Amino acid sequence: MREELNSIYSLFACTRDILRKYGPELAPRGRAGGVTFAGIAVEMVNTVLRPLLTKWHPALAEWEAARLPGDSVVMHERAWEQVDLLRAEVSDTRRVLLELAADLHDAMQIEPLIGGT
Repeated sequence: MREELNSIYSLFACTRDILRKYGPELAPRGRAGGVTFAGIAVEMVNTVLRPLLTKWHPALAEWEAARLPGDSVVMHERAWEQVDLLRAEVSDTRRVLLELAADLHDAMQIEPLIGGT
């Protein structure tokens, strides 16, 4: 799950950096349907990724800190009583991200690079 959260954080950080670097240029006025990369990206960062990371990153870090020397990292993570809930929330987040990707493909009028669910 640490790798999953790190990947999600990487997406969060990369998207935030793109928004900072290009700002308003990513949200051209008058776009058909009003959907823009910036709009989708801001929604993704603020309503999808940030809540997941804010909740689970510190919780997992606290559990990881309780691992005894010599204990397997993987076995310790699997023993966490909240790991299944975290997995479920990551799976839900993945579904939302795929929906947002489809919205972006539609807005940009390009073919999807990834499949659905």
